[in-house]
Amino acid sequence: MALLCLVGTFNLIDRQVITILLEPIRREFGASDTVMGLMTGSAFALLYGLASIPLARMADRYPRRLVIAACLGLWSLLTMAGGLAGSILILAATRLGVAIGESGSGPATYSVMADLYGRHSRAKAFAAYAGSTSIGIGMAVIVGGWLNDAIGWRLTLVAVGAPGLVLALLVLFAFKEPARGMGDDNASAGADQSYSFGETLRYLWYLRPFRYGVLVAGFGGATGYGMLFWGPTFLIRVHGLAPAQAGLYFGATSIAALVIGQIVSGILMDIAARKDLRAYMWFAAGGCLLAVPFGLLFTFASDWRIAIMGFGLLSFFISSHNMGSVVIAQTMTPPRMRATATMIVSLATLLFGSGIAPVVIGAVSDLLKGTEGDLAIRYSVSSALGFLLFASLSAVIAARWLRADRHAT
Repeated sequence: MALLCLVGTFNLIDRQVITILLEPIRREFGASDTVMGLMTGSAFALLYGLASIPLARMADRYPRRLVIAACLGLWSLLTMAGGLAGSILILAATRLGVAIGESGSGPATYSVMADLYGRHSRAKAFAAYAGSTSIGIGMAVIVGGWLNDAIGWRLTLVAVGAPGLVLALLVLFAFKEPARGMGDDNASAGADQSYSFGETLRYLWYLRPFRYGVLVAGFGGATGYGMLFWGPTFLIRVHGLAPAQAGLYFGATSIAALVIGQIVSGILMDIAARKDLRAYMWFAAGGCLLAVPFGLLFTFASDWRIAIMGFGLLSFFISSHNMGSVVIAQTMTPPRMRATATMIVSLATLLFGSGIAPVVIGAVSDLLKGTEGDLAIRYSVSSALGFLLFASLSAVIAARWLRADRHAT
């Protein structure tokens, strides 16, 4: 579990470090906000989605440690290669390679954790893993901002990618994989039964809570990733913070708020779900609604300190939405469907969160820049909060169907 959490930390470091480097990269290559949003958002999400399908199927069929180690090595190498890019197109190509590598790690990891922990402990276990990824998100902007000021954005990419190669060797040679289905109430039921891709998709489609849980992850991810991608740039442009300063405060707040929010919600979810499985979705619905006013505080506060506080509270309340969706995906599916189920949830998060939100925010910023100047990003970032309303509604609908479909599986 500790090794998986370490992999999760470096996964998000290598993915999110680009967010604190957007301004120096944009200035060097003369790119627009829309282009930067496409590079870090839509294109990244598209390749992530295409690659995640075969990699998740491999994780359902073959040793998962091999999948995790290979993916980790690939994305680490390509993160380092981004520092050598001579044009925005070459840099974009390396980021697409990072997307391919990262797409296989999450589904395999959640599949392993579902075997390590039973249903009544899974939300807490997933919260610990989510906390490790949140540390990666925060460390990416803290370390990335500091390294950018010290050695420039190119060497920053090399520095953050290198440790992943060592970690890949640890996973390959020191990771002991649990038996599939070990954490289930009936550990032997269906553990060795394989399913075709078509059978898996049909099974998942008829699980109504799973369908709406995917929407919860997607809409919630649109707000979460949109804020994470453009938050540091927002602080630099609107509040005049230096990249290192923005990275420090934004990153530290991300770590504290997300880790605390995920652990607290994971514990409370597991306690409440002992009596009613629908608690996972009720928490997701309430958290998304409560996050909206704090998101508005982040974007419209006149003082950057108040803005940072608003972002922290937004992150705290939004942290439960994805966890609830993943727990439902792991609990309602057979062992050899779980990597694929998690892949679909992750794919929704990435398509909405990395594919749509960063580009929409960048495009709205470019559209308003002629009249609003640097303040245009204030309105474009705040527009992403609307996705939380759809996430909350989807969670309510998922909760409605959860108990009936749980007994039918």
